[in-house]
Amino acid sequence: MNIRIITVLIILTLIFIAIFFYFNNQDSSIASIIITQDSLISARDTKVFTDKTKEIFILIKLSKVKKSENIKIFWYKKSGNDLVLIQENNVMTDNEGSGYVRLSLISKNSLYESGKYSVNIVFNGKAEKPKDFTIN
Repeated sequence: MNIRIITVLIILTLIFIAIFFYFNNQDSSIASIIITQDSLISARDTKVFTDKTKEIFILIKLSKVKKSENIKIFWYKKSGNDLVLIQENNVMTDNEGSGYVRLSLISKNSLYESGKYSVNIVFNGKAEKPKDFTIN
């Protein structure tokens, strides 16, 4: 073999290894968070619900997750300047790859109490930006 061919093969191999490590070592992340009354993945983010809303969902789109990553969801109701924890969910990912986590806020007697709410998400120990919504 010619020295040029060997050099090209070495360079191509190094480029392939670099690309492989780049794509395999990307961090998992939350791509989007949606609060909605529709459990479908195509749902739109909603900021205001009525007390007659049947269900309120949070849809969390995950990107490049690994197995057994931790997602904690804290649902708060605002009371004056305080946040009162009303529900907590703890989810561990089952598979690797990208996908959705879908959870709902539990209602009391099939009704939601009027007020301002906030959902805080902690993904692998890192807090995401809270999502606020209102129930009228």
